Amino acid sequence: MENNTIVNINVNNLYPHPNNPRKELGSLEELADSIQKNGVMQNLTVIPLSSLTEEPEQQPEPDNISLLSDFHVLIGHRRLAAAKLAGVTELPCKIISKISLKEQLGIMLEENMQRNDLTVYEQAQGFQMMLDLGETEDSIAEKTGFCKATIRRRLNIAKLDPDVLKEKEQQNGFQMTLTDLYELEKIADIETRNKILQEATDSKNLAFRAQRAVEAAERKAKEKAIVDLLFKKGVSVAPDSYAKEMYSSKWKILKEISFNEEVPKDIKLPKQAEPIYFSPYWNGIRVITKQKQEKKAKTPEQLERDRIEKNKRTIKDIVKKIDTTRHSFLCDILSGKIPALSAQAVSEVKDSIWQIFIQYGASVYPSTLRSFFADKEEYRLTTEERETIQKQVDQLSVLHQMLIILDHVISREEPFDYYGIYRESYGLKARQVYGIFEKYGWSFEDETEQKIISGTSELYVEKKAPKPEEEPSASVALAA
Repeated sequence: MENNTIVNINVNNLYPHPNNPRKELGSLEELADSIQKNGVMQNLTVIPLSSLTEEPEQQPEPDNISLLSDFHVLIGHRRLAAAKLAGVTELPCKIISKISLKEQLGIMLEENMQRNDLTVYEQAQGFQMMLDLGETEDSIAEKTGFCKATIRRRLNIAKLDPDVLKEKEQQNGFQMTLTDLYELEKIADIETRNKILQEATDSKNLAFRAQRAVEAAERKAKEKAIVDLLFKKGVSVAPDSYAKEMYSSKWKILKEISFNEEVPKDIKLPKQAEPIYFSPYWNGIRVITKQKQEKKAKTPEQLERDRIEKNKRTIKDIVKKIDTTRHSFLCDILSGKIPALSAQAVSEVKDSIWQIFIQYGASVYPSTLRSFFADKEEYRLTTEERETIQKQVDQLSVLHQMLIILDHVISREEPFDYYGIYRESYGLKARQVYGIFEKYGWSFEDETEQKIISGTSELYVEKKAPKPEEEPSASVALAA
């Protein structure tokens, strides 16, 4: 298989191995300078070109190969490139032969990994090549020294779009980590993984989007299970008219089944004469029926008021959804799922939050911190429940306490006034609060949410400009 004799081969007869897992050789200037001063201190390992296409038994013996032949480099790609840069004409090499493509790849992977020369994605591509050549997770683990869990994760990373991943790795400030890639791994759909990778603005935003996608997939699975139960009970999908009338008095909600809870084994429905329907909403399934109504014509003013009230209810529903997402996002910050900020960023965030507290007169009470962890009003908590929650509060850092109060600042105010007009004061506060959360990777789910928070949604009543004062009539002016 190999010849332990070290021979000198002309650099013009040496070529990089086409399947070398390491694609980026990095800066070569320092190594080239060292080679110019000291020569090549370690030999290269090479194979004849025939080793790429012929079976091991068909390949020539190492001793029978002419040194004027062409060779592929198995070990020493950077040394070859640096030597050419330094103007070296010959390199010390050890020739091996009668070696399969799988063995070649295994040698290159092992060598590069021992030197920590490969990026995570290069490791992933290397494992995938070995798998494509017939290796198994067990055999790859045996040949490379990596555990099967790591190999499995790297293989998942190999499924990502290489162009997008490379673009993100080179993006200033992105600083993608293995933890971020593992968050993507939790998403079963490959297209969704690549879409999130493409759209993420930084590594924290990537983790946030990935977690949201996982939650969305879980909600979708729960929705299907609940819908299947309802279909079995003869409940039909709500008619198209419900989407326009859902906030009117024409419909009555019989039951709400939340996606935050486990899928029930059975759904008990009331007996009634009117047909029962179901309709998904942002956080669950509503079981509904039509209200019996007396038909009475409404005035244009009443119809307009109804429209405004319907829009206000829609806005409240969207804001409630944002509040729920923000609560979940903050829980991920507190638990460490979302990585902590740098020391400098923490100092800046604390200063910014404190200015918001002063500007809006934030109320800082222990009960506010406890209410974040409680699923009901404080006065309904038992002594044991209150003590358990207080232990969670006592473990919070000052920054985490400030973030919970910040969440409270924005969650207690409606974005519109009685007339359905957007409150500019709310908008200013929202921009400041969400600006803090954006440092942790926060982003709104869609344009609808952004418009509600920014005040650009068509659901708000347009604020009319004040009428200019009327000029006095000529007769009045003369009389004056």
